[in-house]
Amino acid sequence: MADLRYVALLSVSIVLLALVTAQEAGPDTCAEVHVFLSRGHGEPYPGRQGKLVQAICSGRASCDYEDIVFDNALRTEYCGAVEAGRRAGVAQITAYSKRCPHAKLVVSGYSQGAQVLGDILGGGGGVFLQGCTTPTVPGLDPKTAPGNKIAAALLFGDIRHTANQPYNTLTGASINGLFPRSGQQLAGLHNYAGVLRDWCQDDDPICAFGGGTRIYNVQHHLDYFDVYSGSAAEWVRSKLDGTSTPTSSTTATTTLPPEVTASSSGVPSTAISGSQQGAVDIFRCSWSHTGLMALLWVMFTIV
Repeated sequence: MADLRYVALLSVSIVLLALVTAQEAGPDTCAEVHVFLSRGHGEPYPGRQGKLVQAICSGRASCDYEDIVFDNALRTEYCGAVEAGRRAGVAQITAYSKRCPHAKLVVSGYSQGAQVLGDILGGGGGVFLQGCTTPTVPGLDPKTAPGNKIAAALLFGDIRHTANQPYNTLTGASINGLFPRSGQQLAGLHNYAGVLRDWCQDDDPICAFGGGTRIYNVQHHLDYFDVYSGSAAEWVRSKLDGTSTPTSSTTATTTLPPEVTASSSGVPSTAISGSQQGAVDIFRCSWSHTGLMALLWVMFTIV
């Protein structure tokens, strides 16, 4: 039987769009600020985060970006893509840090790419969509290069969003994503809490899945960079330049859940989904083929 969580991710992945506006780094260049992007499932490079890079680099004389290179096309097995992205990200971030030791690094990940980035920073491993697995591996050490070169880290619509963390922001701060982190992987991500912010809207079906019994608006998984690129870039500038920005009123307090295995077990047999052009159309979808098709129709027709 199809996993509803897989259907939700597949549905939003198919409608992802890209806008290329920022300058990509050359192979031998060093910038004062260098941004790494980890794109969403099925997106072409650089994906929706192109708007974010443009906002971060605006007004800076020396700022560019680099895509974390991995195959995450819809045809590619999900966990294989995540692990390939994690390995590539570690290698690329390490190589740039060695070549350009004085650069300030900014790392950003969206949707599946947020899982990749979270695994790079906090460590990865577990059972995910359709029972696929990724190996248990540690994250980058924040006390040594390249971990200590990361000035700002951003997660948007993270499939592994974990409720009630100090770096969470927006209205989804207190809601779990499809596969929340726990144990050592969450503790590893906490090592970067001082430079990390995790954006999640409370009706995003990916980062605010919340057990599958909530009202979702898939558009709010797709529009982070249309709505929040400016405020996210302002926060990045505060980390780069040592200034302060106001703390969001929706930033949550810290809660470290016990060690659990990220798996497909425990998902309720019903889910609520849907919103179109400001009017909420609620579908209570069972695991039946009809229910899954209704969920797909809603997601495909709202963008």
